[in-house]
Amino acid sequence: MLHCDEEEDINKVLRYFSYEHFYVIYCKFWELDTDHDFLIDKENLIRYGNHALTYRIVDRIFSQVPRKFTSKVEGKMGYEDFVYFILAEEDKSSEPSLEYWFKCIDLDGNGVLTRNEMQFFYEEQLHRMECMAQEPVLFEDILCQMIDMIKPQVCLFI
Repeated sequence: MLHCDEEEDINKVLRYFSYEHFYVIYCKFWELDTDHDFLIDKENLIRYGNHALTYRIVDRIFSQVPRKFTSKVEGKMGYEDFVYFILAEEDKSSEPSLEYWFKCIDLDGNGVLTRNEMQFFYEEQLHRMECMAQEPVLFEDILCQMIDMIKPQVCLFI
């Protein structure tokens, strides 16, 4: 907190949630919440970031695997839930973000990512790349890069 006192513009301090951060997140939420009932569903969230998310990952988010929703409305994410999502989405280097996305991909919840789990999400991305006439990146190449970066003890899972 001492750092906050030393900085003239509190919005430049990234370790704490500023009014500017709140406002940007709120505006993104409001933009997605087309009926403005302060709840968003899968179809709302799929539009996030110009359709940056896949249907499979949105299904995982709404299955509440990475984090239980505080919203009591079935199939709806409230503002607090959206804040957790967007913080995980925007800062993928933080520990909570890594845990959030790991849980999304860990389909069987056993604490390790297998080739099949990663392949499941890759398939939808491959289809999207093909639809946009982009040269696809091969799954094997992605997997090799991940193994090289992470250096797991057993190459069968991460």
